[in-house]
Amino acid sequence: MDAVMHIAPVPPLRAVALAIALLMLLGCAAQPPPPPPKVLTAEEAAARTVVPLTRPIALDKAGQIVDLEFELPPAGADLTAEVWIGVRVVGDAEAVSSAESLLNGKKLLAKVRLFGKHEDVEELLPLTRYDTVIRRDVLLDSEGFVPQAVAMSPATWPLESAGLISPTSRYRPLSLAFLSNAKPGRYRLSIELLEDRSDLKNLNVELLIGYMARSK
Repeated sequence: MDAVMHIAPVPPLRAVALAIALLMLLGCAAQPPPPPPKVLTAEEAAARTVVPLTRPIALDKAGQIVDLEFELPPAGADLTAEVWIGVRVVGDAEAVSSAESLLNGKKLLAKVRLFGKHEDVEELLPLTRYDTVIRRDVLLDSEGFVPQAVAMSPATWPLESAGLISPTSRYRPLSLAFLSNAKPGRYRLSIELLEDRSDLKNLNVELLIGYMARSK
């Protein structure tokens, strides 16, 4: 008697698709999450010349506190072509809160000027600031006069990716000025304080330059 050959039934397509999806899910779950970006040391951050960047500064003495050349890369996804220029206070929660009460919307007289560099030629660029009285942006005069700092923040994820945010510190960014329609290239920033502020002597403050986030 001839042997009867038994052929296993072919599983339906839905079962095959489910099995493939399960295998893909298991494969994704097996991959470890990417490591967090390395936080830069103070020396590494001070050597960075590409936006976003920081520099340690002091706000207690009148005079030029910033004269810095830097490179501005393209804005990238989810960022606007608007450059944020300001300071950020670094410390624990109490120190940051105390600094904000001294700085946010309060008098901080400064001259902020930004130059675009084209070979050996510098071009003074128009900057704006946020006016807390009329609640809108206003153009800085030719001297770059800024009367106050305002609690506004640039996009944070480029700072995290660049290693400029530590999970063990608290930060309070305060804006001084903005550059709209920014083009990639080389720039020079000058900031001059117009009066002594002895009450700001003990603050841990940095210059901060970054792109603004695109509105959702």
